[in-house]
Amino acid sequence: MTTSPMRPALAIGWFGTSIMEHVEACSSRLDFPTDLPSIGTTVVVEEHRQGGYARRVHLGLQAAHPHVTVVSHNRAVGGATSRDICALARRAADEGAVYDVAFLGCGINDVWRSFQAREAEAVGVKEYAQYYAEILTTLVALSRVGVVCLSETPFGPVADPAVVKVMNERLASFNEAAARAAATAGAHFVDVWTPFTVAADELGSGPGSSGLSLWSDGVHLSDLGDALMQQRIEAFLTASSLISPITM
Repeated sequence: MTTSPMRPALAIGWFGTSIMEHVEACSSRLDFPTDLPSIGTTVVVEEHRQGGYARRVHLGLQAAHPHVTVVSHNRAVGGATSRDICALARRAADEGAVYDVAFLGCGINDVWRSFQAREAEAVGVKEYAQYYAEILTTLVALSRVGVVCLSETPFGPVADPAVVKVMNERLASFNEAAARAAATAGAHFVDVWTPFTVAADELGSGPGSSGLSLWSDGVHLSDLGDALMQQRIEAFLTASSLISPITM
């Protein structure tokens, strides 16, 4: 009798906010395309599942490398600031978590809280840089291949345009701090801010616009926004050959 070689595995860790967590309401009543409920029918939400760009990247990697078992551990939490994500990373270390690649994205809630009159929860850029560095120290130790830092996506039409402009100016400074911390820690940094701002400008708004948006509510991402995130992450993984030793 011959035995088949053990399948290689690719373990991915995700640490971030609700944008990365992307919880979706699910019902088994919606699982069969040939037997969908009629329009206007009430269905029961049976569970919440994580979707969004993290799920898209997972499935893309699995489709591209069917001989590898891709496993994702999405530890992102809605509403999390860098302070909270630092605690999440510590907990993962305490639990003995080990990843091939860990993805990190945080900062948007650190900024947003100060515009929501929730100053006790807000995190300033200096404190953010300290937490970000500590998170990276933890994740680098947990990751066999490397850590990939994702810049935060900009705020969309979540408030008055003048206010959003100030919010994005502040958030941009947090992304700069994250890029510096990533360079110091030897982690990878993927800029998604620039592609988002370019795409948002080209999609436009008002008369003559495409009618499409990268955001579902001005902060969280639409399907189009998730597709753009997936595209940028997959382009980075291809260009960097980061996971090639595992998937070959």
